[in-house]
Amino acid sequence: MSSQINTGFLQTLETINDKQVIIRDKIYGEHTITEPVLSHLLQSPELLRLSGVCQHGITALLGFGPRVTRYEHSVGAFLLVRKVGASVEEQIAALLHDISHTSLSHVVDYALSKPGEGSYHEFHKARYLKTSQLPQILTQYGFGDLKALDEELFPLVEMPAPQLCADRLDYSLRDAVVFNKLSLEEVQRVYETLKAAPSPDAPNRLLVLDDPQLALAYARAYLATDQDVWSNRAHANLYLRTGSIIRELVESGRVKEEVLWILSDDDFWALLREKATPDILRELERLETESLPDEKQLRLPRGTKIRTIDPEICLVGSSQDKPLPLSVVLPEWGLERQQYIDSRESTRE
Repeated sequence: MSSQINTGFLQTLETINDKQVIIRDKIYGEHTITEPVLSHLLQSPELLRLSGVCQHGITALLGFGPRVTRYEHSVGAFLLVRKVGASVEEQIAALLHDISHTSLSHVVDYALSKPGEGSYHEFHKARYLKTSQLPQILTQYGFGDLKALDEELFPLVEMPAPQLCADRLDYSLRDAVVFNKLSLEEVQRVYETLKAAPSPDAPNRLLVLDDPQLALAYARAYLATDQDVWSNRAHANLYLRTGSIIRELVESGRVKEEVLWILSDDDFWALLREKATPDILRELERLETESLPDEKQLRLPRGTKIRTIDPEICLVGSSQDKPLPLSVVLPEWGLERQQYIDSRESTRE
């Protein structure tokens, strides 16, 4: 008997049986998955946990944005590399690239990350995987070397900023739609024109676009989303305040770190309220009831990323032998991108 669940703001998952899953995504369309390892992973508790974890952490939980989930983003990254012909192993890597994300996502970076460690979920990924069934699942289907759990081995999944990769492309396309930076039709055109160059199995493979003007519209939408959401100073303020609460409750022993990989955002928030001291409870209630702070009165925290994109372009009918960054194809974009970075850095504390 089939069953269907909403896995995110833009996506549903229908389970036909243990070997067949149908993904319906408002950006990427409908996809029937029949590969046994992929069907198993899509229905695994470890991955389904991410349907209760918001991409935007505390701001989404408090209603300052839509509840796009880590699950739908993980599936989106998987569909992108699948679309360009990636190997099953690289598809697995895309699907599992965010598997160790905690409740409230990057809020926990502000709470528990130590200098030099980077993102909390990445630093503690091996710790989390030891508690999961994922290594056994991968071994069952012939991926026992577990390379698929290291997304940095797969160029279509992860590349350094500002290059294009499935992770960066999916979260930005979803946010471009839900925060009205691009139309659904424009985002779907980006998906439709996406390719892997020189091929999906070449060691130096890249995700590329073929229309410079469409790429420019996407890159500008990326900056607009960064300004209004990802590096928005008011949003960062909520992250800092919530992170301080989590740090205090974890360091005091009132909340155990292990629950970060077990609970949904809603359940974790309820636990914070349950374990809070009177002072902390008052701060939680302020977060729940106050409006967003005035960004003009705030500085950008030192640890907050400024995000930009410079996608590679492979021009149709061109004699060029390799893709070129958009900033090379359209030099004005390189100047615009640098001006944006400088303007955002000028607001940093």
